[in-house]
Amino acid sequence: MKSLLYSLTALAFSSATSLALATEQQTSRDILVKSNEFRYDAPYHSDVNTVTSASRGSVGAVIKSGAPSNLGSDRSSEREQRYFGKVKNAAESTTVLNNEFWIYESWITLENDIDYDGYHSTFSIEFDADTIFNQVPVYAVLYLGVNGAYDAIHVSSEFYIYGEDSTDTFTIESTLVSGFPPNDYDILLELYDAETEELVAFTDGYDDGALAFVPLESENNEYTVEETVVIVEEHGGTWSAVSLFCLVLVAIGKKLKPLIAKQPR
Repeated sequence: MKSLLYSLTALAFSSATSLALATEQQTSRDILVKSNEFRYDAPYHSDVNTVTSASRGSVGAVIKSGAPSNLGSDRSSEREQRYFGKVKNAAESTTVLNNEFWIYESWITLENDIDYDGYHSTFSIEFDADTIFNQVPVYAVLYLGVNGAYDAIHVSSEFYIYGEDSTDTFTIESTLVSGFPPNDYDILLELYDAETEELVAFTDGYDDGALAFVPLESENNEYTVEETVVIVEEHGGTWSAVSLFCLVLVAIGKKLKPLIAKQPR
Protein backbone atom coordinates (compact mmCIF):
# COMPACT_ATOMS: atom_id res chain seq x y z
CA MET A 1 0.00 0.00 0.00
CA LYS A 2 2.85 2.35 0.92
CA SER A 3 4.66 1.59 -2.33
CA LEU A 4 1.50 2.39 -4.29
CA LEU A 5 1.14 5.68 -2.41
CA TYR A 6 4.77 6.57 -3.11
CA SER A 7 4.31 5.77 -6.79
CA LEU A 8 1.21 7.97 -7.09
CA THR A 9 2.98 10.81 -5.26
CA ALA A 10 5.99 10.56 -7.57
CA LEU A 11 3.74 10.50 -10.64
CA ALA A 12 1.84 13.58 -9.46
CA PHE A 13 5.10 15.43 -8.76
CA SER A 14 6.47 14.47 -12.17
CA SER A 15 3.31 15.67 -13.93
CA ALA A 16 3.30 18.96 -12.04
CA THR A 17 6.98 19.51 -12.85
CA SER A 18 6.40 18.80 -16.54
CA LEU A 19 3.45 21.21 -16.63
CA ALA A 20 5.48 23.92 -14.90
CA LEU A 21 8.36 23.49 -17.35
CA ALA A 22 6.00 23.61 -20.32
CA THR A 23 4.40 26.81 -19.03
CA GLU A 24 7.80 28.37 -18.41
CA GLN A 25 8.91 27.56 -21.95
CA GLN A 26 5.80 29.12 -23.41
CA THR A 27 5.98 32.29 -21.33
CA SER A 28 9.71 32.75 -21.95
CA ARG A 29 9.35 32.55 -25.73
CA ASP A 30 10.54 35.75 -27.38
CA ILE A 31 7.53 37.38 -29.01
CA LEU A 32 7.65 40.62 -30.96
CA VAL A 33 4.49 42.08 -32.49
CA LYS A 34 3.82 45.51 -33.96
CA SER A 35 0.21 46.71 -33.84
CA ASN A 36 -1.78 49.69 -35.10
CA GLU A 37 -5.31 50.75 -34.21
CA PHE A 38 -7.99 52.20 -36.47
CA ARG A 39 -11.46 53.61 -36.06
CA TYR A 40 -13.83 55.31 -38.48
CA ASP A 41 -11.40 54.50 -41.34
CA ALA A 42 -8.56 56.45 -39.72
CA PRO A 43 -5.71 55.78 -37.28
CA TYR A 44 -7.05 55.85 -33.74
CA HIS A 45 -5.71 58.26 -31.13
CA SER A 46 -6.98 57.74 -27.60
CA ASP A 47 -6.30 61.35 -26.56
CA VAL A 48 -9.28 62.51 -28.64
CA ASN A 49 -12.40 60.88 -27.27
CA THR A 50 -15.98 61.60 -26.58
CA VAL A 51 -17.67 61.59 -23.21
CA THR A 52 -17.05 61.14 -19.51
CA SER A 53 -17.83 58.20 -17.28
CA ALA A 54 -20.61 60.22 -15.66
CA SER A 55 -22.69 59.78 -18.81
CA ARG A 56 -23.07 56.04 -18.37
CA GLY A 57 -26.72 55.06 -18.22
CA SER A 58 -29.37 53.06 -19.98
CA VAL A 59 -29.50 53.17 -23.75
CA GLY A 60 -30.71 56.47 -25.12
CA ALA A 61 -29.47 59.29 -27.30
CA VAL A 62 -25.76 59.05 -28.05
CA ILE A 63 -23.90 62.35 -27.91
CA LYS A 64 -20.40 62.46 -29.38
CA SER A 65 -17.93 65.29 -29.01
CA GLY A 66 -14.31 65.79 -29.98
CA ALA A 67 -13.14 66.99 -26.60
CA PRO A 68 -9.65 65.83 -25.62
CA SER A 69 -9.45 63.26 -22.85
CA ASN A 70 -6.60 61.46 -21.09
CA LEU A 71 -8.37 58.13 -21.22
CA GLY A 72 -6.27 55.46 -19.54
CA SER A 73 -2.98 57.17 -20.34
CA ASP A 74 -1.49 56.20 -16.98
CA ARG A 75 -2.91 52.65 -16.96
CA SER A 76 -1.77 51.27 -20.31
CA SER A 77 1.68 50.19 -19.10
CA GLU A 78 0.13 48.58 -16.01
CA ARG A 79 -2.25 46.60 -18.21
CA GLU A 80 0.53 45.47 -20.52
CA GLN A 81 2.47 44.12 -17.55
CA ARG A 82 -0.66 42.33 -16.40
CA TYR A 83 -1.31 40.47 -19.66
CA PHE A 84 2.01 40.15 -21.49
CA GLY A 85 4.34 37.23 -20.86
CA LYS A 86 1.69 34.95 -19.39
CA VAL A 87 -0.05 31.98 -20.97
CA LYS A 88 -3.84 32.25 -20.74
CA ASN A 89 -6.08 29.20 -20.74
CA ALA A 90 -9.21 29.40 -22.88
CA ALA A 91 -11.35 28.31 -19.93
CA GLU A 92 -10.53 31.56 -18.12
CA SER A 93 -12.55 33.57 -20.65
CA THR A 94 -15.56 31.28 -20.82
CA THR A 95 -16.50 32.16 -17.23
CA VAL A 96 -17.78 35.63 -18.26
CA LEU A 97 -21.28 36.07 -16.83
CA ASN A 98 -21.83 39.73 -17.77
CA ASN A 99 -24.83 40.16 -20.07
CA GLU A 100 -24.53 43.94 -20.33
CA PHE A 101 -21.78 43.75 -22.98
CA TRP A 102 -21.24 41.54 -26.00
CA ILE A 103 -19.21 41.38 -29.21
CA TYR A 104 -21.80 41.41 -31.96
CA GLU A 105 -19.52 40.55 -34.87
CA SER A 106 -15.87 40.36 -35.89
CA TRP A 107 -13.99 40.24 -39.19
CA ILE A 108 -10.50 38.93 -39.98
CA THR A 109 -8.28 40.18 -42.83
CA LEU A 110 -5.01 38.42 -43.74
CA GLU A 111 -2.07 40.20 -45.38
CA ASN A 112 1.63 39.78 -46.20
CA ASP A 113 2.36 36.25 -47.36
CA ILE A 114 5.79 37.08 -48.78
CA ASP A 115 6.88 33.53 -49.56
CA TYR A 116 3.46 32.38 -50.83
CA ASP A 117 3.31 29.41 -48.46
CA GLY A 118 -0.21 30.19 -47.28
CA TYR A 119 0.88 31.62 -43.91
CA HIS A 120 0.53 35.36 -43.33
CA SER A 121 2.63 37.61 -41.10
CA THR A 122 0.07 40.46 -40.84
CA PHE A 123 -3.59 40.26 -39.94
CA SER A 124 -6.28 42.62 -38.70
CA ILE A 125 -9.38 42.06 -36.62
CA GLU A 126 -12.29 44.47 -36.79
CA PHE A 127 -15.00 44.00 -34.19
CA ASP A 128 -18.29 45.58 -33.18
CA ALA A 129 -18.78 45.60 -29.41
CA ASP A 130 -22.17 46.57 -27.99
CA THR A 131 -23.61 47.40 -24.59
CA ILE A 132 -26.93 48.20 -22.94
CA PHE A 133 -25.50 51.57 -21.84
CA ASN A 134 -25.30 54.86 -23.74
CA GLN A 135 -21.53 54.86 -23.85
CA VAL A 136 -18.85 53.04 -21.89
CA PRO A 137 -15.04 53.24 -22.02
CA VAL A 138 -13.53 49.84 -22.75
CA TYR A 139 -10.30 48.29 -23.95
CA ALA A 140 -9.49 45.03 -25.71
CA VAL A 141 -6.81 42.39 -25.28
CA LEU A 142 -5.85 40.37 -28.36
CA TYR A 143 -4.41 36.85 -28.07
CA LEU A 144 -3.00 34.18 -30.37
CA GLY A 145 -2.93 30.57 -29.28
CA VAL A 146 -2.71 26.89 -30.10
CA ASN A 147 -4.54 24.07 -28.30
CA GLY A 148 -6.26 26.41 -25.85
CA ALA A 149 -3.09 28.19 -24.61
CA TYR A 150 -2.97 31.86 -25.60
CA ASP A 151 -0.30 34.57 -25.64
CA ALA A 152 -1.39 38.22 -25.41
CA ILE A 153 -0.02 40.17 -28.38
CA HIS A 154 -1.75 43.54 -27.96
CA VAL A 155 -3.52 45.56 -25.27
CA SER A 156 -5.55 48.27 -26.97
CA SER A 157 -6.03 51.89 -26.08
CA GLU A 158 -9.23 52.80 -24.31
CA PHE A 159 -12.16 53.62 -26.57
CA TYR A 160 -15.87 54.20 -26.15
CA ILE A 161 -18.65 51.95 -27.38
CA TYR A 162 -22.10 53.44 -27.90
CA GLY A 163 -25.07 51.23 -27.16
CA GLU A 164 -25.76 49.02 -30.17
CA ASP A 165 -24.27 51.45 -32.68
CA SER A 166 -23.05 49.44 -35.69
CA THR A 167 -20.65 52.17 -36.84
CA ASP A 168 -18.39 52.20 -33.77
CA THR A 169 -16.27 49.22 -34.82
CA PHE A 170 -12.64 49.07 -33.69
CA THR A 171 -9.75 47.57 -35.68
CA ILE A 172 -6.42 46.17 -34.50
CA GLU A 173 -3.82 45.44 -37.18
CA SER A 174 -0.91 43.28 -36.02
CA THR A 175 2.33 42.31 -37.73
CA LEU A 176 4.04 39.27 -36.22
CA VAL A 177 7.74 40.12 -36.25
CA SER A 178 9.13 37.08 -34.42
CA GLY A 179 8.14 34.24 -32.12
CA PHE A 180 5.44 32.57 -34.21
CA PRO A 181 6.39 29.54 -36.34
CA PRO A 182 4.06 28.66 -39.25
CA ASN A 183 0.86 27.26 -37.76
CA ASP A 184 -2.92 27.52 -37.72
CA TYR A 185 -3.53 29.82 -34.75
CA ASP A 186 -6.71 30.54 -32.81
CA ILE A 187 -7.58 34.17 -32.07
CA LEU A 188 -9.06 35.24 -28.75
CA LEU A 189 -10.35 38.78 -28.18
CA GLU A 190 -11.35 39.96 -24.72
CA LEU A 191 -13.25 43.15 -23.89
CA TYR A 192 -12.71 44.88 -20.54
CA ASP A 193 -14.60 47.66 -18.80
CA ALA A 194 -11.97 50.41 -18.53
CA GLU A 195 -13.47 51.76 -15.31
CA THR A 196 -13.82 48.53 -13.35
CA GLU A 197 -11.17 46.37 -15.14
CA GLU A 198 -13.82 43.65 -15.35
CA LEU A 199 -13.79 41.17 -18.23
CA VAL A 200 -17.19 41.83 -19.80
CA ALA A 201 -17.17 40.02 -23.16
CA PHE A 202 -15.03 37.86 -25.42
CA THR A 203 -15.05 36.12 -28.76
CA ASP A 204 -12.97 33.18 -29.99
CA GLY A 205 -12.95 30.34 -32.51
CA TYR A 206 -15.86 28.58 -30.80
CA ASP A 207 -17.99 31.72 -30.96
CA ASP A 208 -16.87 32.76 -34.46
CA GLY A 209 -15.37 30.24 -36.89
CA ALA A 210 -13.35 32.97 -38.62
CA LEU A 211 -11.16 33.19 -35.51
CA ALA A 212 -10.17 29.51 -35.58
CA PHE A 213 -7.24 27.94 -37.43
CA VAL A 214 -5.93 31.18 -38.91
CA PRO A 215 -2.76 30.49 -40.97
CA LEU A 216 -0.08 32.78 -39.54
CA GLU A 217 3.68 33.02 -39.13
CA SER A 218 6.07 35.74 -38.00
CA GLU A 219 8.12 37.77 -40.47
CA ASN A 220 11.35 35.97 -39.60
CA ASN A 221 9.79 32.80 -41.04
CA GLU A 222 8.89 34.48 -44.32
CA TYR A 223 11.50 33.85 -46.99
CA THR A 224 11.85 34.28 -50.73
CA VAL A 225 13.83 32.13 -53.17
CA GLU A 226 15.87 34.37 -55.44
CA GLU A 227 17.52 33.14 -58.64
CA THR A 228 21.16 34.10 -58.97
CA VAL A 229 22.13 35.15 -62.50
CA VAL A 230 25.85 35.26 -63.34
CA ILE A 231 26.78 37.56 -66.22
CA VAL A 232 30.19 37.05 -67.86
CA GLU A 233 31.42 40.12 -69.70
CA GLU A 234 34.12 39.86 -72.42
CA HIS A 235 36.36 42.85 -72.82
CA GLY A 236 39.59 43.77 -74.55
CA GLY A 237 42.90 43.16 -72.83
CA THR A 238 46.39 41.65 -73.19
CA TRP A 239 45.03 38.33 -74.38
CA SER A 240 42.30 39.61 -76.69
CA ALA A 241 41.40 37.77 -79.88
CA VAL A 242 43.61 40.06 -82.00
CA SER A 243 46.61 39.45 -79.75
CA LEU A 244 46.13 35.70 -79.89
CA PHE A 245 45.86 35.84 -83.70
CA CYS A 246 49.14 37.74 -83.89
CA LEU A 247 50.88 35.20 -81.68
CA VAL A 248 49.66 32.41 -83.93
CA LEU A 249 51.11 34.20 -86.98
CA VAL A 250 54.46 34.66 -85.22
CA ALA A 251 54.59 30.99 -84.31
CA ILE A 252 53.81 29.97 -87.89
CA GLY A 253 56.50 32.35 -89.15
CA LYS A 254 59.11 30.78 -86.91
CA LYS A 255 58.20 27.33 -88.19
CA LEU A 256 58.42 28.38 -91.84
CA LYS A 257 61.66 30.38 -91.55
CA PRO A 258 64.04 27.34 -91.58
CA LEU A 259 62.25 25.87 -94.57
CA ILE A 260 62.52 29.08 -96.54
CA ALA A 261 66.24 29.37 -95.73
CA LYS A 262 66.99 25.86 -97.11
CA GLN A 263 65.41 26.50 -100.50
CA PRO A 264 67.99 27.04 -103.34
CA ARG A 265 68.28 30.53 -104.73
